[in-house]
Amino acid sequence: MKMAANNHKKKRRRNDRPAGGGGAFLAVCSGLAGLIAMIKRIPLTNMIGDNGNAYYSMAFDTYTFFFLLCGYAAPAVVAKMTAARCSKGQFRNTRRVWNVSMGLTAGSGLICALLMFLLSDVLSRRVLGEPMSAIAMKILAVNLIFASVLGLYRGFFQGMGTMVPTALSRFLEEVLCLIVMLVAAGKMGEYGSKVGALLQNPNYEQAFGAAGGILGLVIGSLVPLLFLLVVFFMFQSSFRKKERKDMGKGTESYHRLIRILLLTSFPVILIALVTQGSVIADQIMFLKMSSKSQDTIVQWGVYAGKYRILSGMPIIVVTSICASLVPAMSVSNASMNIGRLKEKAQLLLRLAVLLALPAAAFFAIMADTLMPALFKTGNLELPAALLRIGSIAIIFQALSMAMAGILQGLERERNVLINSAIAFLVHIITLYILLKSTKLGITAVLISTIVLYALLFILNLLSVQRRISLRIDWGRMIGTPVISAAVSGVIILLINKLLTEKMGSMAMTILCLILGTIIYLVLLLALHGITERDLKDIPAGEILITAARALHLM
Repeated sequence: MKMAANNHKKKRRRNDRPAGGGGAFLAVCSGLAGLIAMIKRIPLTNMIGDNGNAYYSMAFDTYTFFFLLCGYAAPAVVAKMTAARCSKGQFRNTRRVWNVSMGLTAGSGLICALLMFLLSDVLSRRVLGEPMSAIAMKILAVNLIFASVLGLYRGFFQGMGTMVPTALSRFLEEVLCLIVMLVAAGKMGEYGSKVGALLQNPNYEQAFGAAGGILGLVIGSLVPLLFLLVVFFMFQSSFRKKERKDMGKGTESYHRLIRILLLTSFPVILIALVTQGSVIADQIMFLKMSSKSQDTIVQWGVYAGKYRILSGMPIIVVTSICASLVPAMSVSNASMNIGRLKEKAQLLLRLAVLLALPAAAFFAIMADTLMPALFKTGNLELPAALLRIGSIAIIFQALSMAMAGILQGLERERNVLINSAIAFLVHIITLYILLKSTKLGITAVLISTIVLYALLFILNLLSVQRRISLRIDWGRMIGTPVISAAVSGVIILLINKLLTEKMGSMAMTILCLILGTIIYLVLLLALHGITERDLKDIPAGEILITAARALHLM
């Protein structure tokens, strides 16, 4: 009997694992979708130039601010509330959660869309100082409704325990967005060229081209939303059967659900406003405090459309890793399994270093080759310089995100908010001083960003240590990846120097990326910088395990 009971417990633990696998699957899909979303800006940049990139970024960053208010928290909050009630068989309450969340999300999305549309001229002219950005801003305002409701549907299906609709809709979103973005940018750019010829202002071509790129985002949200609407209605018959079988007597009032939804959403929105608000603040301060010239617009376009695209790529991977490990830490925290909790926290921090260090080294070494390989128009020297300097920001951003993920796993969101607010304030003061007293230009924005993430990492680290006294093996966490990244970096530097005149920039970039990655991974595995147990806990880790065994490195 005792043996049977133990077998039953083991079986139940095995049956609990798919939920984590589903979360990992979602994290990988989200990471890939985010990566595609960043990469697609590269051909768009080649079409609309640095000026067009500036107009695009002004519109998109303004949109981001409004989206944080109306739709950002919806997927996670609705998924959490739906899952909590479905797990108890409370399907009537689940329906009520859906009704409340749809009313609030659609209503706030409509209000924010109207505000953004009506205020676009004022924001573009008086706040950003560039009236041309209003064209793209007005088109993107419509997407606040589509994107908010789209996220709501995704959160509902995730809460119901299925990741398939989310994965398919994200794939559909990115493919459609890429196609429409490039086609519309070309067509609208041609129209803008004609308008510019009539008005004797060549900037209209880039402004309308940016608006065409924005149209891709709108269509990329609308079509997946229609797809999920169809899936949702197909799902209704089976859900109504569950509702009829729901014998629970505790029907929650709409007033109570509204209160829970708002109280749950508020911290998420507040943290996002503080952490992501730095980009919006940077944009406004730089454009307002810099000299009113076309060079200022070009510098911001280079920073937003070239540097930020590339520096954001490794961060997307770190984000997906955090998303897959944070739920496991939450479970360990809830069950008071401190040993397992510390193990997961150390793994998350170590993975952030393992991913960020080689990326930073590659960008710093290959910056001058990478820019002409990816971008065919505009200023290429400035983004290369920014990428070299900003490679350190990649490391600090990855570490600060890992620490924030650990705090979220510990359910210490309050610490994340306070630390983010302090770092944000110091960042703003630093940027103001640099813009006021130096002539660094856009480099001042980059330096203040490095200060932001470095301070945020330190503050989050202190908060984690106060909570769980995390022992960090700095030799293993820093030493091994530094040695591996340094050796691979020296090799690709030599290859780049020796073959730069014999190969094109694109071929050189691909060659150095492949060789650098292989050398780094081989050294990392040979020096035991990561173990088989670590790899089993991360998405796609089994692939690396198989390769390492084949090479007798594990």
